[in-house]
Amino acid sequence: MLCTLTSRVLGIVRARVIGSVFGASGTADVINFTFNIPNNFRKIFAEGAINASIIPFFSRLIESEDTKTSKRLFALLCTYQTLILLPLVLVSYLYGEPLLAFFSDFDAGQLILGARLLPFFMVYLLTISVGSIFNGLLHCHKSFFHSHAAPLLFSFSVIFGVQFLHPYFGAMSMAYSALAGGVLQGAYSYLVVRRYGYHLNVAFDTRGTPFKPLMKSWVQMVFSSIIVVIAQMVAFWYASSLSEGSVTAFSNSLIFWQAPYGIFFNAIVAVSFPLMSRAYGLGRHDELQKISREALINLLTFLLPSTILLFALSNESVSAVLQTGNYTLADANLTAKVLRYYLLGMTSAAWFGLMQRVGYSVERHKTMTEVTAFMSILDIALMWLFIRRGLGIIALPLASIISFSLCFVWLAYILRDRYPLYRDKALAKGLVRVVLANIPLSALCILYSTLGLRWYVSGSTLKNLGLVTLLGGVGVGVTLLSYTIANIPFLRMLKGK
Repeated sequence: MLCTLTSRVLGIVRARVIGSVFGASGTADVINFTFNIPNNFRKIFAEGAINASIIPFFSRLIESEDTKTSKRLFALLCTYQTLILLPLVLVSYLYGEPLLAFFSDFDAGQLILGARLLPFFMVYLLTISVGSIFNGLLHCHKSFFHSHAAPLLFSFSVIFGVQFLHPYFGAMSMAYSALAGGVLQGAYSYLVVRRYGYHLNVAFDTRGTPFKPLMKSWVQMVFSSIIVVIAQMVAFWYASSLSEGSVTAFSNSLIFWQAPYGIFFNAIVAVSFPLMSRAYGLGRHDELQKISREALINLLTFLLPSTILLFALSNESVSAVLQTGNYTLADANLTAKVLRYYLLGMTSAAWFGLMQRVGYSVERHKTMTEVTAFMSILDIALMWLFIRRGLGIIALPLASIISFSLCFVWLAYILRDRYPLYRDKALAKGLVRVVLANIPLSALCILYSTLGLRWYVSGSTLKNLGLVTLLGGVGVGVTLLSYTIANIPFLRMLKGK
């Protein structure tokens, strides 16, 4: 969680540096749009998909002390992962401009710049995708710090690279920095993996290894990821068709939104998911319901005050962090406006993700894929409709809110035989308690908003950053006091009671 928190903070700093250097110009739009392409592929070939697939297999091999098979499987995965991604690098080099023309609404100059950036970003994709195998293996060996510290090197590389290289290379400073960061991240993880006896070797013979069942599991996860990524790419395409700066506002709002969401959702699900799977496998349905209930309540416990605080301080937070150099007050206000809409759907998005894990736990992978596909189609359709209605950039978060909320309700209905969500009185009681405990924070934020203070318009200064931190600290203090008085169960668990 500490590394994830640091990573989120560095992500905001990275956005600040890019915003300061390139503003919310057409160049910044091209950088953000083009970099989003390998990021989407990363979600498919790396991160959750590969880790969810390889960790069970390597854990069993390590537990049985089958070192030889474990090393062979490692070599096979690295070899085939490279073979899958190398053609993407080649295609991005040869056909970058027509690809960007198809996926965006940029003009000729922007397409030329994007085509120059894209091959570097795709090589970055290759390095971190292979690096995700290293990190998954580190999890199996319980080397958690190194696996979560490695991505920080990428952020440091981009922050310092763009800041100091842009006078010499312009927008290409982002390309060089991203490539260097990806190499550093992968090299760091590999050096740690080597300590456990693993080495990069070319391997093709899969006999005697669980490679085929592992890949079957991976393909299932990849298919769901592809559906989500397509919807995200369409969202960026819609943003690129709107007024200049829309892609940057859209991208930066997600960075702020993902800060609390990524920390709390990932941590809670990381603990709950294996417990739910284990409970179902042992036939303990009451335990499955209890774990799911606690996870839903815990998500609201953390995400509701995060939503209230960040919503009330959206203009202040964005301006204090990003409004510097070419990134103007108008740019910051647009980002904050998009952010506020996304915040309204943060809890429903987290609950949807949690119910998906319940579905995976009870072995309903096909159904979960169908729901994911429907949600993505609904999201795209609503974006198109709202843009046609003249809502502009707000169409994107609004479509997301509605899609996540409706599909959460649908999942709750589908899984009612395993977890009757609507008949769970203990869940309702726990959720009501959390909502009531957040009334003081809500009242404080409303009071602050009525004052109409605009101290943040001076932008990103040390004083403004300090004020945002102080106001956020007051909000956290009020929340902790309210939770203590309301006797929120999660606090008891933290105390070991």
